[in-house]
Amino acid sequence: MNLTKLTTITILSLSLALTGSMALAQDKEETVDQNLNQAEQNIDNVGENLKNAGDALGDSVKNTGEAAGQGLENTGEAVGESLDDAGNAIERNYNQAEEQVRQTAAEAEENINQAAEAAEAEIAETAAMIEERSNWGWLGLFGLLGLFGLVGKSKKEKEVVVDRRELDQLDRPTTYNS
Repeated sequence: MNLTKLTTITILSLSLALTGSMALAQDKEETVDQNLNQAEQNIDNVGENLKNAGDALGDSVKNTGEAAGQGLENTGEAVGESLDDAGNAIERNYNQAEEQVRQTAAEAEENINQAAEAAEAEIAETAAMIEERSNWGWLGLFGLLGLFGLVGKSKKEKEVVVDRRELDQLDRPTTYNS
């Protein structure tokens, strides 16, 4: 019950009781002692009503405290559950990111291996092409010059003049594949 309502009812009851007492006293010509006794009884009733109002207020405060405590407890549980949910979500996100990193690393390794194999094949192809285009005729010329030198030793020594301009004019590969 609301304390204000209880106090209002008590005051109204007291005033009605006093007014009614006075009216009865005048109508029945009661004595002053009876009126005083009645007023004292009414004051006792008001005191009892105020005591009841105080008890009701105490109960209301107690109930409010219990409700607030329960609300705090519920809020604490909700916060705890939210923290658990957030922790689980973070762990899931971490695991997903870790898996994506693993997949990306595996794909990168595969791409590197493919690039290395492609480079190796291109290098082998380039080396074969260079070897195919190379002119090994200069080696034959050196061999002939060597034979001429051996043949000429048994004869008289002659001065041999070698024209090196011819050697510089040999075709040399100058193009490379990139």
